[in-house]
Amino acid sequence: MKIQWQKLVVKIFFWLLVEVVFSLIGIDDLADYSEFLLMPKITVSRQVKMI
Repeated sequence: MKIQWQKLVVKIFFWLLVEVVFSLIGIDDLADYSEFLLMPKITVSRQVKMI
């Protein structure tokens, strides 16, 4: 698997830039909420042994 470093650096830089701009504007919470909505739903279950 070959990593395309230039694309990776551009994507990280863009993400950081957007985070800074959203923080300055005050809508960072809105962006975090949209990320929460777009995340895949994961169900965590736990089994407890009854004695």
